[in-house]
Amino acid sequence: MSELRWPDWLDTIWAKSAPKGAGNQPETLAQHTWTVLTRLADVAHLRPTLPARLGAPRLWHILAWAALLHDCGKAASGFQAVLRGGKRWPHRHEVLSLAFVDWIAPGFTQDEQVWLVAAIVAHHKDAAAILRAYAPPADADDDQLPPRVAELSEITVQGLWRWLHDCPAEWFAALDLDALGAAPIALPPLTAAVRLVRQQGAPRIYAWLQVYRRFHDSLGRQADPGTIVATLALRGFMINADHGASAHAPRLPQPVFAADAVLSSRSLTPDRLFAHQRQAGETLGSLLLTAPTGSGKTEAALLWAACQARSASSVPRLFYTLPYQASMNAMQLRLGLIYGSDQVGLQHGRGLLSLYRLLMERTDEPAQAAAQARWMLNLAQLNQQPVRIFSPYQILKGFYRLPGYEALFSDYHDAVFIFDEIHAYEVERLALILTTIRFLAQRFHARFLVMSATFPSLIKEWLREALAGPAEIVADAGLFQAFQRHRLRLLPGELLSDAALDRIEADARAGKSVLVTSNRVDRAQALFAALHARLDEAGVAVELLHGRFNLRDRAFKERLIREATGGDSTQRRPLVLVSTQVVEVSLDIDLDTIYSDPAPLEALIQRFGRVNRRRRQRDLAPVHVFREPADGQKVYDALLVQRTLAVLERLQDQGIDEGAVGGWLDEIYAGEVETRWRAAFSKAATEFEAVCIRTLRPFQAAPELEEQFYRAFDSIEVLPASLWDEYERQRHEEPILAAELLVPISWGRYHALKHAGLVYPAGEGLPSVVKVTYDGRMGLGSGAPAGPPRMMGFR
Repeated sequence: MSELRWPDWLDTIWAKSAPKGAGNQPETLAQHTWTVLTRLADVAHLRPTLPARLGAPRLWHILAWAALLHDCGKAASGFQAVLRGGKRWPHRHEVLSLAFVDWIAPGFTQDEQVWLVAAIVAHHKDAAAILRAYAPPADADDDQLPPRVAELSEITVQGLWRWLHDCPAEWFAALDLDALGAAPIALPPLTAAVRLVRQQGAPRIYAWLQVYRRFHDSLGRQADPGTIVATLALRGFMINADHGASAHAPRLPQPVFAADAVLSSRSLTPDRLFAHQRQAGETLGSLLLTAPTGSGKTEAALLWAACQARSASSVPRLFYTLPYQASMNAMQLRLGLIYGSDQVGLQHGRGLLSLYRLLMERTDEPAQAAAQARWMLNLAQLNQQPVRIFSPYQILKGFYRLPGYEALFSDYHDAVFIFDEIHAYEVERLALILTTIRFLAQRFHARFLVMSATFPSLIKEWLREALAGPAEIVADAGLFQAFQRHRLRLLPGELLSDAALDRIEADARAGKSVLVTSNRVDRAQALFAALHARLDEAGVAVELLHGRFNLRDRAFKERLIREATGGDSTQRRPLVLVSTQVVEVSLDIDLDTIYSDPAPLEALIQRFGRVNRRRRQRDLAPVHVFREPADGQKVYDALLVQRTLAVLERLQDQGIDEGAVGGWLDEIYAGEVETRWRAAFSKAATEFEAVCIRTLRPFQAAPELEEQFYRAFDSIEVLPASLWDEYERQRHEEPILAAELLVPISWGRYHALKHAGLVYPAGEGLPSVVKVTYDGRMGLGSGAPAGPPRMMGFR
């Protein structure tokens, strides 16, 4: 920066006040603008050809000049006084920045001028807020703008003119923005330029606001998705650059998705790859991958991403999507070993706490870990890391137009997405996810790899439609045979019977690690109590895991479970693990056998996946499923459970071939189930298309859709009353750890508890308190009836 032509005559014009702390300095307007331009340049160089594809060939030129002008309104004396500790200035600096647009307007076409104005005035507030606050006054005496323009002194305006006259060409060249089309613009002579701002500034601001109003209104009538995507990018990249600069985020790293890094992380060589892994690493474009559990699907997916990066002009981002937080946490560690932990971001509702726990394993300094965790989470929210792990619901936030949604969308252009565990979503949510995939593939040049051990034909049909005929790789039948791990045993009666408990007890006393999986929390709690009473005197460890533990107790339990049964653990020992469905895809554990409630086939296959995972046993491991209760237990569709049991009857005492599971699922879903499934999928997809995709526009978040999103996709975290005192202490001493005491429950259960008078508001900014039994061994008591059955066995 010292070698650049620098406007030191503007050093008294600040953009940011000095942060608290000794020795901190304010940030000048020029410094902040340079940082915004730097961030914009980083983004632009990740996607150099994007403007042409969007039909806006001078997009980077428009945004470069918008960045130069976006904070010029901060030069007003009232704003400068605020930065120096003065009273509040109740005006919008970005609106005042429009007074300078006429200096550079001749350097743009009429359409480009509209985009320039929109990028400047919308970099903080949505259109409605700006246009409402700055409507032309009916009475000239009420006009708020002339006094604001008068706050731009003649000397200040002259200094801004000199800056924009002398520096842009050199700044653009230093950031290589000139190679992407950003160019200097001839300004009017100094005297005329100063007169234009100080004498005509207020009416010209209103004129440009009227241009913005017409533009915004026209987008509301716009039916062309290409225009919508382009204008989403306009605001998204501007917000991204400004927020990244304000956070003082480091330069964006250049992504490197190399096959060698993937192979070395697993001590693999090309000649040791399975055929499906080699094929994935040679496939261009979207891909459906079917391969048995444990056969390296993740490595195959990452090799596919490396292939896209080798063959494309740019792959700026790799997004790895998973349905569960525990799976995401584990994948963050795994991908961090491949790409570097600083290159892998983690985004989910408890991301801060997860990162804090991870960092606390590496340091004894809580304050340092807390600061680093907040910084890492902030970088993920700023679209900093080239690799990010999240659930599909993070993507859906954009379509539900949560604040900042344009910045989310801007990072999806040219990206590659890996969708793992696609089976884990209910049919209605699957419809939204696949509709989203189709939109991003068509409009954002995004490529997708979707993988599973078992794809029902109907899901494949929908995926083929969404991805317009993707490539498909299916591991050969011999590999599925080689990876068989389980032998089915269908048992009479039910899991809570004395006969069932006798079987489990006998296996446990014989030194086996036993997984016992129930469909409901209350049943799991009863099973745990019964087995603990039977096995305590024998010294056999029994643990309980379900979704209604707080994070502190769950993390402690998961650590014990991984030590005792983890696939790579050096401290393996016998254990009885009683769980609900949370075990299906959340933990890398390897037990000897399982006893399970009846459930839909895909859920059972996932539960079996926790048994003999590393194929340690010489023979196929027995997996036990009880025939009762077959009514779905208000959790699953009863017909799905009954049809699953009918299929399993034929497989009694046989090995389970995952290659055949897709055919079994087709049989289960045939007829009535498929009809209902198609209807539910079609209804959800149609509604999502109408409510979210067809109404998608830039410049205006949608509070009504935001509320729908959180109620549909988020659980709510509550605090058991028995933990209130500890929560209050932690909230003041270690605020991050206070969140560990909260328990996630569904909105439906929350309202049931509220209706029963068991929910108590604790105050603004505090969680709701529930008066329901909680302890660290059993978790949160039921306290309310279960919700409706899950559709089609998809969670």
